Amino acid sequence: MESIEEHHAVVWMLSEIKDMDPGDERFKAKMSVLMEQVRHHVEEEEQDWFPEVRKAMGRNRLTELGGELEAGKKQAPRDPLAVPSADSK
Repeated sequence: MESIEEHHAVVWMLSEIKDMDPGDERFKAKMSVLMEQVRHHVEEEEQDWFPEVRKAMGRNRLTELGGELEAGKKQAPRDPLAVPSADSK
C-alpha cells in the first residue's frame, strides 16, 4: 500500500507543477521534493521489492512479463496524468 500511495503522491505533484511557470518561486521547491520522493521510491523498489519479485517469479517468467510490458507501452498513455489512477474522482 505504501508503494501505491507513493505513486499517487508523484502523480499529485506532477499535476501541481504541470502548468506552473518555471520562474515561479515555488516551482524549484516542488521539483526538489518531487525528485527526492522519486529517488526514495526507486531505491526502495530496487533494494526491497525487485529482489523479492525476482525470487518469486524466476528469470523465464520475468522475461515473458518484460515482453508483455514492452508491447503494452505502445498503447499506454504518454501523459502520466492521463492514467486512470490519476483521476481525482
